[in-house]
Amino acid sequence: MQSKFSGSQKIYFYTGWFDEGANNLIALTPVCNWYILEFRKYKTVKKIAFLVLILAGTFAIGYKSHNIVRNKIYLPLRRGIGRGMIYTKYTQVLCPKDGIMLVTFGQSNSSNFVRPLLTDLMPDNLIQYDWRLGKCYEYKEPLLGAHGKEGNVVTYTAIKIANNTSRPVIVASFGVANTSVLDWAYTHLSYQQDIALSGMRESGLSPKVFLWHQGESDVRGKGANPDDLKNVMSFGSPIPQDYKLGLSKESYADALQKVVNKTKEYFPESHFGIALVSAGCSGGNRWDPVREAQREIAENNEGAFVSADSDKIYGNGMRYDNCHFSSQGAQELGNQYYSSISTLLK
Repeated sequence: MQSKFSGSQKIYFYTGWFDEGANNLIALTPVCNWYILEFRKYKTVKKIAFLVLILAGTFAIGYKSHNIVRNKIYLPLRRGIGRGMIYTKYTQVLCPKDGIMLVTFGQSNSSNFVRPLLTDLMPDNLIQYDWRLGKCYEYKEPLLGAHGKEGNVVTYTAIKIANNTSRPVIVASFGVANTSVLDWAYTHLSYQQDIALSGMRESGLSPKVFLWHQGESDVRGKGANPDDLKNVMSFGSPIPQDYKLGLSKESYADALQKVVNKTKEYFPESHFGIALVSAGCSGGNRWDPVREAQREIAENNEGAFVSADSDKIYGNGMRYDNCHFSSQGAQELGNQYYSSISTLLK
């Protein structure tokens, strides 16, 4: 078996011992935190043969679990690929039942997009939970289960918590970049939230605090005006910034309320922190309807609170691309998180 590695990190395996040509191709593609290994146009006998071959080979080099759906094998992306070898990056540990658990989700600024990632030695009592596998691992960035390959804001918060307690501190992250609150409330990410929360509950974990950081995708674009819609012949995807009109306060609040309600259904005693987020990726221009909706939900739900004002963390090197946080910006947001939740953790 030979392998060919492309610049796009897509890996193709050629069999060499079945028919030559395009039908021989098996694609191994990184998607979120999984590699998807897909059989291309093979008959049943050949698929079974390849299934046995791939499972045996990947098990031998470190994969101890696989998810198989139809003709695809899902391999955890925590096994990184580099220089033609698959290697283990994270060490599994036992999930403590008496720990302080912190969960973060939303869009990219709740995910692994902080640059540079933090390589400092982590506290011994700090670990992470991978919601996809339902297992705990040593704490190391990038965090398992979240979109992106860089650092995470919650690391700065978690380190402060771990340094001020003798109890284990568990962090779970399942944010997805470039997503709307509507995705989390009504479409595919509502299912992801169900899977993540039910897995935590089945693992015997009980999150103390949830941190929601989302809003950048739901604001009005700079210079956008509803009247300009009269001059649009047709829309493409993604929608140009000039026609990104933003959600109303009512629409955002209704959707975020569903996210909070679902969280409370799984963990009624948990606290839900909502960051004020509306300007991060739009040149610093705030969209007040989103901010007002976030504040309203924080005020009107028991156990909910404003965790930080993310919009104020801007300029002076706080964001490396005018959207995502640098280590300096992440530390500031992490400190705001800690200040808002420290009394809840006692």
